[in-house]
Amino acid sequence: MRKRFCLTMLLSTTVLFSGCVKPSILENLALGIIIGYDALENERILTTSVLQKIDPSAREKTQVVASTAFTSKGSRISSNRELSKNLVGGQVRVVMYGKKLASKGIIDMVDTLSRDPTLGDMIYLCVSDDEASHILTHRYREISNIGMYLYENLKQNSEREELPSPTLQDFLRDYYSVGKDPVIPLLKRRGNEVYIKGLALFHDDRMVHEASPRQGFLLKVICNTKKAGYYELIVGTEKLAQYLEHPDTEVKLVFANARSSSSIKLLDTKKPEFALSVSILGDLQEISVPYPLDKAEAIAALQQEIEKKLKKEIEAFLTSLQTNESDAVGFGEVYRSHIRNAKLTKDKWHLMFKEAKINVHVKFNLRHTGAIE
Repeated sequence: MRKRFCLTMLLSTTVLFSGCVKPSILENLALGIIIGYDALENERILTTSVLQKIDPSAREKTQVVASTAFTSKGSRISSNRELSKNLVGGQVRVVMYGKKLASKGIIDMVDTLSRDPTLGDMIYLCVSDDEASHILTHRYREISNIGMYLYENLKQNSEREELPSPTLQDFLRDYYSVGKDPVIPLLKRRGNEVYIKGLALFHDDRMVHEASPRQGFLLKVICNTKKAGYYELIVGTEKLAQYLEHPDTEVKLVFANARSSSSIKLLDTKKPEFALSVSILGDLQEISVPYPLDKAEAIAALQQEIEKKLKKEIEAFLTSLQTNESDAVGFGEVYRSHIRNAKLTKDKWHLMFKEAKINVHVKFNLRHTGAIE
């Protein structure tokens, strides 16, 4: 009898709790895939949402809705007035900010994303070189779903080590860290194509500069997070002339990053001085001229020229970061970790970083000269 009573109570409780779950029917929802934000006059924002259509018989796979408001939540309310279904954000993969808006500061909007329980912290953030609506409202001939296309683009480039991780989590971590600034991809539309133009560099939450995709490679190497990828160089011929048929010919080459490591040491605390050491083990994938790769001295000369060129490019990149007071590398974190009770603030560090001295040392070794993947 007691067992029967317990079983009855268990079934009753199960039915009671299952009745509290609010069902969500996909056919009754408008699923956002990508959201774009642009700055308008009088502090208003334009929100452009690309929605996934659930109906398999629909001719168009997506629907675009735009609205204006003073806040992102206000824009969602306005967008709902234009739809026959309830707009939800649980499927949002990418959030894009127009360049004009990004230059004013986006932390309030990014923070709102982090507090939205329907959104995960692994969604991708990016900046549009023009207005975000310029990319999201265009009808592409060969792209049926611009939201999923951009998500897959950012995902594969991030996983292939071509981009720093552009997630919401990464942005907030770098923003709230005293001594490091966020960096996210910069996208551009050209006709019917959308491509990654480079990286948007931030000073706190304001975009202040853009870096090239090549500099994105260098950034990942400097931050010691680069595990793979290819890099193209035009090296000098000063030490290579004796090994070339035509000494004045440019030597172009591509190497694969087999393994790399880096370290940053604080040398002076008063006027910050750092020593940045970068070590790369590479596989030669292509070289534009006949070159005696069977000679050890010829390989040594080639390695030295690669080191010189990489050192020059890294120094130029770091100079641009300092000029724009954007510490995308995290030198400030190194400084703060070595100074007890530093009481470092973002504003104080940006001024110190601009005047810091950074000594760059590059070591490059060729592992293979004939292996092609």
